[in-house]
Amino acid sequence: MTDDRIVPVAMPKWGLSMQLGKITAWVVAEGDEVQVGDDLADIETEKITGTLEAADELAGAGIEAEVVDPRTTSPLDEDTILESVEGTGRLVVVDEATPRCNLATDISALVARKAFGALRAPIEMVTAPHTPVPFSGSLEDLYIPDPQRVVNTVKTVTEWKRDG
Repeated sequence: MTDDRIVPVAMPKWGLSMQLGKITAWVVAEGDEVQVGDDLADIETEKITGTLEAADELAGAGIEAEVVDPRTTSPLDEDTILESVEGTGRLVVVDEATPRCNLATDISALVARKAFGALRAPIEMVTAPHTPVPFSGSLEDLYIPDPQRVVNTVKTVTEWKRDG
């Protein structure tokens, strides 16, 4: 007997710590830093393995990115995020959602409101584009933030200099 309310759903490709539609392991406990660094705070809200790949590539270029996985959105671990930004002076937030009304904007606003004085560069977000989610697999690969976009954004933030 089949249940006509059950519909198969195609899940996106996952990182190394996940299988199709099933979480196999959490990377860290709530509030733990995934990777410590001095140059930049990188807050990941969705797929941590892509950001860790980016952090490894950045380390090869001499940029130490501190990667934080907040694990929960409500309550949001504000203390860990703020401590990370205060320690590095820079912030890149990675989120698979579109750039409007997402967790990346919430985290950016939190840091701008509570740690503005600690910032040495503008906050940047790496998000999906402000478009509907595509149904084509090849377009989805372009839609979701990938490690190279994170690397490029982090380099832009770490190289930023105030004019004047």
